[in-house]
Formats: sequence, C-alpha cells, structure tokens
Amino acid sequence: MGLPDQDISQPVTESRDGERQPRRRGRPRRASAGEAILAATLGLLAERGFQATTIEAIADRAGVGRNTIYRRWSSKEELIAEALHELTSDLDVDDAGDIHARLLERIRDLVRLFSDPLFGRILPGVLGELQRNPTFARVYAERVVQPRRRALVELLTEARERGELRADADVEHVADLLGGPPFLRLLPLGLPPVGERYAEELLDTIWGGIAP
Repeated sequence: MGLPDQDISQPVTESRDGERQPRRRGRPRRASAGEAILAATLGLLAERGFQATTIEAIADRAGVGRNTIYRRWSSKEELIAEALHELTSDLDVDDAGDIHARLLERIRDLVRLFSDPLFGRILPGVLGELQRNPTFARVYAERVVQPRRRALVELLTEARERGELRADADVEHVADLLGGPPFLRLLPLGLPPVGERYAEELLDTIWGGIAP
C-alpha cells in the first residue's frame, strides 16, 4: 500500500548542505483512513488473533469511528480478507516475462511471504478460523484465493497452448505444485530449512515434468 503523495505546496527551506527541502506546516499528513484501517487490522491479527480483532478494536487502533469502517466493509470477515489480500499482494500473477521466469518469481514470492514474520504470526489464527468460520472461509476464498488461482491456471493454460509447456501438462496439478511445497516448509514439521536456491531447485523439479 502506498503513502499519500507529498504536498508540494509547502514552503521550502535549505538544509546545511544547500539542498532545498520542504518545510512542513502543522502536523504531518496522515495516511488515508483505508490504509490506517488495513494496517490496524493486520497489527491486531498478529498481536491478538482473529477472535480478538474486533471492529471496535480496529477502529480504536486506526483512530476512526466504526461507521467509517462499515462504510467500506460490511463485516469483519470482509475487512480481514481485504487486509490479507493486501499483505499478500506480491502473489498477484505477473504478466511479463517467459513462463519459466514467471513461475520462478511466483515461487520466490511465496518463499518471501512465508518468511515474513508478520505473516507468520497471523497465519495460524487464520488457518484455524478457516476451519470453524464458514463465512470467513467463503469470503477469503472468493476475495483472496480463487482470483489468484484462476489467474495462475489461465497463465499455465495459455503457456501450454503456445507450446511452452507439454501438451498433456495438467495445469491444475502444476498450480498445486507451485504453492504446496513452500507452504509445507512453513509448518513446524522439522523439515530441512529453505535454502537460497530453494525456488530454483523446486522449479527445476517441476519443470522436468512439464517442459515441452
């Protein structure tokens, strides 16, 4: 999520080295209410878990009223799903490069995400809530998982049609293989740690079965 654009109408002063610098009037500009709400949601999820991340707590942390939240999101589940979508935005399918390079970057993005301490603190509570909260499971699937899954399958299907993958490559299975192993390594199962070349090694293994 980006920060608000700088106010270029501010007066200018000079620093000691002669470089011109904007002089701020009054209090610094705040991030937008939406950004503040999403950041507060992620912080509370990491600190307190899903159940304790209430609309009231989010509003208090973000410094907004509850009505401000409800004007944007109709439920806590929808708000949390959007916050998680923003947190995992690097997983949006890239539309540049050849198929091998794009799949490699996909795995690297997953490895980076799964290594993120914030994501690591949030994930256990989210996984538990997906099991016991059908409403959240539906919203999370519709807003976060399914659009990216469809985009990845479409990417693989188009690559297969162009002859960049084997004609009999099962794109649904390939999509599973790209995400499943990195996720498994995230879990505390005593598996070998992910090395610097994990993404390349995993894709080499997958590529051997799908390359034309």
